[in-house]
Amino acid sequence: MEKTVNQELYKKLKKVNSALRVQKKKLLEERNALKKWGDDLSRLNDLSKAIVGTLDSDKIVLSAAAMMQDIVPHDVFCVVLFKQKKLWVFSPMKLYVEDTDEIKKLVLKTIKKIVDAEDDNNYKVEIKCLKDQETEGLGFNSELSKKLFYPIEIGDTRIGALHLIRKVDKQFTEHEHNLVSMLVSTLTLALRNSEIHREVMELATTDSLTGLFNNRYFHESLTRTFKSTMRYQNPVSLLMIDVDNFKHINDQYGHQAGDAVLQEISNRLIRSLREIDVPARYGGDEIAIILPETSVEQAFFAAKRLKRVLEEEPIFFKEQYINVTASFGVASCPSPEIKSVEDVVAVADKALYNAKKYGRNRIEVSESLFIKDNSFLGPFVF
Repeated sequence: MEKTVNQELYKKLKKVNSALRVQKKKLLEERNALKKWGDDLSRLNDLSKAIVGTLDSDKIVLSAAAMMQDIVPHDVFCVVLFKQKKLWVFSPMKLYVEDTDEIKKLVLKTIKKIVDAEDDNNYKVEIKCLKDQETEGLGFNSELSKKLFYPIEIGDTRIGALHLIRKVDKQFTEHEHNLVSMLVSTLTLALRNSEIHREVMELATTDSLTGLFNNRYFHESLTRTFKSTMRYQNPVSLLMIDVDNFKHINDQYGHQAGDAVLQEISNRLIRSLREIDVPARYGGDEIAIILPETSVEQAFFAAKRLKRVLEEEPIFFKEQYINVTASFGVASCPSPEIKSVEDVVAVADKALYNAKKYGRNRIEVSESLFIKDNSFLGPFVF
């Protein structure tokens, strides 16, 4: 009898012990899950501080990509901004050309679905491998990959999108969805602040008619560049451009035509310049272009190319074709006669005056400029 009782008690205790082990395991899993959730939230908090602390959209996206890899593992991190027409593609692995083409095609295909009549050919794509050491190639296949897509929205307006992509056959978990959703909220705030800052800076530095930089920004930029030239002796050149007979264009075709001519000239110049060049509306129909890291010889040939761009095709306005030419003055430093920022402008302006004086539609370079072997360079006339 006693033996039977002991056996039954043993079975009950064994059953209770088994239940306790299951419960302990469950509690341990929940504790680990809570710890992971806490760790992930801590990383998200660090990420939020990093991206909200800057107004540079490139730094915002790069920080998000670098830190998100530890929170939600993935093979490709993509952010696209519609207004800037820019696509960032980041991966911890080496991306080959075929990988990039496949990813771009996938992301821009999604864009077309959510943004009406979006031209995907004009997107600037920045690609970066997030690890410095040599890594295996990604070998991306859009058909076999798993994707997370989140629109980046301000109110009812979609300003962009975030894509996370895994090449392995592993679904994103609900926990990972929640983490990415929180990241997108912070990313949206940071990118909105960046966009507001960019728009304010554009209003403060851009000429409203032409889209070129304004006179104030021109002088600030020239001052910075001139100081660098004086310190490091790296060359900088300045082009002063004046539209020939602009008053005649206004008188014959009207002021709206004059505005259209200035806009088209500005667009042609912008398309023909490097990213580091600074084209500005100096005043009226006069345009100034700062050419950093450009010698006088290079500046002359740049002016020659721009002159050809402006005159090779007439400007169409309201059923009329308007032929346009321009005069160019070129200054460059270091130069013996240039001691200040004001001297740079004065020398270029004098060369421009000579170009107009001697018949317009020509390029003149200051007579005091020499090439490296001290042979006489100017005046150049074309």
